[in-house]
Amino acid sequence: MQINILTVSEKENSEWEKIISYLKRKKMRVHTSFAVNDAYKILKNEPINIVLFDYQLLKIKTSTYIRKIKTIKPDVELIFLSENATLSNAIDAMKDGAYDFYELPVKARLLITVIDKAIEKQSLFLEKMELEKKVKGMFSFGNIHGRSKPIQHVTNIISSVASKDANVLITGETGTGKEMVAKAIHFNSPRAPKPFIKVNCGAFNEGVLESEIFGHEKGAFTGAIIKRVGRFELADEGTIFLDEIGDMSLSTQIKLLRVLQEKEFERVGGNETIKVDIRVLAATNQDLDKLIEEKMFRKDLYYRLNIVHIEVPPLRERKDDIPLLVSCFISNFNEEKGYGIKGINKNAMQMLLNYTWPGNVRELENAIEAAMALAPGDAIEAKYLPSFLLLSQPQHSDFYQIPQHFTLQESEQEIIRFTLAKTKGNKSKAARLLGIGLRTLQRKVIGAQTYS
Repeated sequence: MQINILTVSEKENSEWEKIISYLKRKKMRVHTSFAVNDAYKILKNEPINIVLFDYQLLKIKTSTYIRKIKTIKPDVELIFLSENATLSNAIDAMKDGAYDFYELPVKARLLITVIDKAIEKQSLFLEKMELEKKVKGMFSFGNIHGRSKPIQHVTNIISSVASKDANVLITGETGTGKEMVAKAIHFNSPRAPKPFIKVNCGAFNEGVLESEIFGHEKGAFTGAIIKRVGRFELADEGTIFLDEIGDMSLSTQIKLLRVLQEKEFERVGGNETIKVDIRVLAATNQDLDKLIEEKMFRKDLYYRLNIVHIEVPPLRERKDDIPLLVSCFISNFNEEKGYGIKGINKNAMQMLLNYTWPGNVRELENAIEAAMALAPGDAIEAKYLPSFLLLSQPQHSDFYQIPQHFTLQESEQEIIRFTLAKTKGNKSKAARLLGIGLRTLQRKVIGAQTYS
């Protein structure tokens, strides 16, 4: 890593000249400034890591100067050096945000050690910023890919509700992306720095689910050899996502209702009341109105969860988004797995558009990953898509279903007849479509004369 140091000091200062010379010998890139205003310009235009500042040049409060420096470059670290500063000066500067403060002359080895530690701190800051940027990008509205009206309606609701602390009920078929919607809400909300905790309510039986979400005390039941902290505690100040909420038992629903109303609960087998500050997002692919009619879901819980409702549309209702989704999946799998796929050909894309996608976006993603794994070239062709796509293609003028009772010979003759009809008797074109030579076709036509 090339370290860039900005020194801000008076001209013709022998002590600072020694420092600059030493830093250059250590292969650091040194930028020099003899005026505060010039230092601001250098900060704006150069990748400065550390600022070494002569405290005697400071004509304003350290807090004002540091704030201005951080506004220009938030990750930079500032070290003050001074020949006759007081301990009070040093303490104030550190309180105001300076990394360190040293009296001149300073030992060269000490200065390098301090710079190394400041660089280490800066690296952690940059890693945090990069992670936050990545998380924000992963779960921004733009990551819910699509330009169709149905999906734009969903992103508009997310945009409106994310900053508010209302509970949200997310419904839609399996594979439509309900969890992605929940994450987009959380990571674009004020709770984003806090935990996002997911619970699949359909993955546990009643007793285990209660332990998962509320936790349990040691000895609460057979096998409870230690205390367990539940998901609600883990999600404190953040968001809990209750997936497959329709599978939750009635008794657990009652306990969940209390948490939503009172913001408190007890662990299984415990007496201590635990208070939490959480936002609840719930999702289901079931018809909750029907479950309420069948006395399988509590109406009062439904009203508590359904403050805002988001219905995620199935892929068959937003087929205009398929090309964009395919492009995103290709890009993601290329990055994750090192594939060299550049795109998808026209016939393969048409097959994707013709299919109804009962498994929705998740099924489309799996199909693209499978095709990319099989494709030897740089493009996905129809023959590399999963076989169910070919078998499910609509029977229109370009497709013909051979009667099941035909023999192999009759089937071949029927294919030849159909292809010749499509090419209006052009044998050369028919041979190309069938993938055989012209002479082979002419020989086979003899056996198909009764069909021609």
